[in-house]
Amino acid sequence: MDFRTACEETKTGICLLQDGNQEPFKVRLHLAKDILMIQEQDVICVSGEPFYSGERTVTIRRQTVGGFGLSIKGGAEHNIPVVVSKISKEQRAELSGLLFIGDAILQINGINVRKCRHEEVIKKINRNFPVNQQIVYMGWCEAREQDPLQDRVYSPTFLALRGSCLYKFLAPPVTTWDWTRAEKTFSVYEIMCKILKDSDLLDRRKHCFTVQSESGEDLYFSVELESDLAQWERAFQTATFLEVERIQCKTYACVLESHLMGLTIDFSTGFICFDAATKAILWRYKFSQLKGSSDDGKSKIKFLFQNPDTKQIEAKELEFSNLFAVLHCIHSFFAAKVACLDPLFLGNQATVSAAASSATTSKAKYTT
Repeated sequence: MDFRTACEETKTGICLLQDGNQEPFKVRLHLAKDILMIQEQDVICVSGEPFYSGERTVTIRRQTVGGFGLSIKGGAEHNIPVVVSKISKEQRAELSGLLFIGDAILQINGINVRKCRHEEVIKKINRNFPVNQQIVYMGWCEAREQDPLQDRVYSPTFLALRGSCLYKFLAPPVTTWDWTRAEKTFSVYEIMCKILKDSDLLDRRKHCFTVQSESGEDLYFSVELESDLAQWERAFQTATFLEVERIQCKTYACVLESHLMGLTIDFSTGFICFDAATKAILWRYKFSQLKGSSDDGKSKIKFLFQNPDTKQIEAKELEFSNLFAVLHCIHSFFAAKVACLDPLFLGNQATVSAAASSATTSKAKYTT
């Protein structure tokens, strides 16, 4: 991949930082209108070039372990270019000898990214990768501790949306091996993200969201800026859409009147219920025929479908061992259908909120 970079001189500087526990060390400051970034200057230029050397083209190829070996920050939403924030030791970016922390990325494979948002640059880097390897989002946030006896209410957490999963890390992943050591991993189409209104906040912190896992556990997160929250919401919707588009269908085991059944949620055809032993289909309905549903918050879901011929509502009740995963999966498939019908869906927060409220929600009825 070809990166054209430049060292951003305006509102940028290098200084010494001391935290009281160690010797002063060099950091690089990036000052924008609404954000100050402090980056550890842990890569030294050994090529003999001045650090500020204007534009240059660097070609690096992704390796199996470690990828490109760099991390990026910034973007048009912060009024600064996307810059290289970290270079991993002995990885492709460092071995090139031409990329340095603080370099602004101007072009990727000949495409001008000077005015691109952070997530747009990520997409351009990812565009040649398989969907299950594409990184849609990476960033720090604060996770609210669920144990009230903890001394700290919030702790730093690094979230990443990559392929089919949401990863929760204590520190950013650098190598491929790091991705296998996440603190928690969730399938994006089996979890539910909710952006919190002021009335839903647990304390004075704003810009918060929750993630409800497939087991029904609620995880509470906080980010610093409103733009960070909007970026996360768009990234989550995008990751979910891409994964639903990739898998196309998902089948869950269920029980109907003491008989083992299967429910398939198919992106093209809708809902299909079949006998697990004989594979005989009992009923099938399109997404458009689902007019409502309710659940008991434990295991049972009652679906209300409209018969296309009689126009009568037909109730179908199924019991699941993984209720929340099924509810969230149905919501994800509905959201993906809306995204296909409305190209602006993934960038329209009002549409996202409307879709979330009209899809399945635990212990509540909904209409479509």
